[in-house]
Amino acid sequence: MVKFKRHQIRHQLSGRQYHLMVNASDEEVWRKRWLIQGAHFSSSVYVNEHIYQTLNQPKHYDAIYTAQLLPFKRHGLAKDIQNLMIVSYGGDLPTFCPELAYAEYNREFIPRPELAKKLNQAYAGLCLSAEEGAMYASVEYLLCGIPVVSTPSKGGRDEFFNSENSIIVPPQADAVAQAVQRWKASPPNPEKIRKQILKQLNAIRRGLCTYVAKLIEKEGGGKKNPEELMEKYFAPPGISSRFVHQRDLASINLEQFGV
Repeated sequence: MVKFKRHQIRHQLSGRQYHLMVNASDEEVWRKRWLIQGAHFSSSVYVNEHIYQTLNQPKHYDAIYTAQLLPFKRHGLAKDIQNLMIVSYGGDLPTFCPELAYAEYNREFIPRPELAKKLNQAYAGLCLSAEEGAMYASVEYLLCGIPVVSTPSKGGRDEFFNSENSIIVPPQADAVAQAVQRWKASPPNPEKIRKQILKQLNAIRRGLCTYVAKLIEKEGGGKKNPEELMEKYFAPPGISSRFVHQRDLASINLEQFGV
């Protein structure tokens, strides 16, 4: 939060407003303590449910793990799962994690619609990091109707979990494998899982659109209807977004965004 407070001060000195959106409830507590403008809106609202859907696919995998080949993702915790699929941006999984040399993996990037099919072919999705941001994969799993096996985590992904869509286990390979087998033996209703996560996402989206509408009006941009913003950004085929680095905020040409 010290870093974000510095960002806020720097932007204010340059005549700009800085608003920090946080993913987790504990982050929101600290944002308020540091008096940083912003709110608690998970960035998972930008996951496109029109791509990630429940599909009629045969089950090929006990579990699937969508995760970059980076140490903090703790791939080794999946080593006791028999039929395992690892999805990353592409790469050499056996070299990165020899314990998973037996697993299926993608050498090249998988297009998102193809990934949705892969997710539907699994009994469960894995979330094995101890700490990261929203972890979009966790929401992608749920939108595809597959339950989650997660370790305890910081960053906000657990705010979408409940007893019907997830099992949280200690960071031990045997515990992860046992939880996967529980979902395999007793699969939950995919449509129910998807309906629950969509209800949560849309509630957050409406809150975000209301926040943005008020901000636009406050800054002299006219009155905006939050429901119209919901329709504009989240209706089919889903939000068309561009990620902009903080260092580039001062030089953005808003015409590029059609506003």
